[in-house]
Order: sequence, then C-alpha cells, then structure tokens
Amino acid sequence: MSALPLAFLSPWLLLGLLALPAIWLLLRLTPPKPRQVDFPPARLLLDVEARRETPVAMPWWLLLLRLALIALIVFALAKPVWNPAPAAPEGAGPLLIALDNGWPAAADWDARAASAETALA
Repeated sequence: MSALPLAFLSPWLLLGLLALPAIWLLLRLTPPKPRQVDFPPARLLLDVEARRETPVAMPWWLLLLRLALIALIVFALAKPVWNPAPAAPEGAGPLLIALDNGWPAAADWDARAASAETALA
C-alpha cells in the first residue's frame, strides 16, 4: 500500500489507530492520581483548614501528548518506508543468481539447483 512517497510494509497495523478514541475516553474518565507530599514542619500547618483537591480532568496538553505518542507507536509498528522501490515486472531486466555451493548447502543442493534453473527459464 503506497500513497505519495510513503508506504507501509504492514498496513493492517494502521487499524490500531481506530483504538485512539477508546483510549482518549479512558484517559478522560480516569484522571491521574494526585500525589501526596509529606511536609515535616506540620506545626505551621495545624491552623490551616485541610482541603482535598483532585483534578476533574487531565490537562488537554497531557492528553494530546499521550494520544500522539500512541499514534506514533502505531505508525512505527506499521513499518513506514520512504520512497519505496517500485516492484519490477516479472521477466524484465537482468537476473543475478548467487548460489552457495559450500558444505552446508549440500543437504538440499538439488532443490537449489532446480530453483535456479527455473528462474533462468
């Protein structure tokens, strides 16, 4: 699958981008847990009225940053290729065959030779 100078080797992984709205909803429903910081000179704070404040929602920039990170991970998993080489038509142009004729290739030498002869024909 290619459009413009960008192609993906695993374009089906781009379907993961469809999960972004669900992740957005999850992140909006569960804001980050507030941190509790102990303050040693508590004597000064005894007269202060204690109020608990929890965030109602996650800051928009943090939500946007997390969604962008997830989208970049999905794009990276889809293996993008910039300016992919066009597929050569079959049977056109020169053919280079490199055969390993060493000792490890002896087990299936007949199959390798037959494959090379088929490619040459």
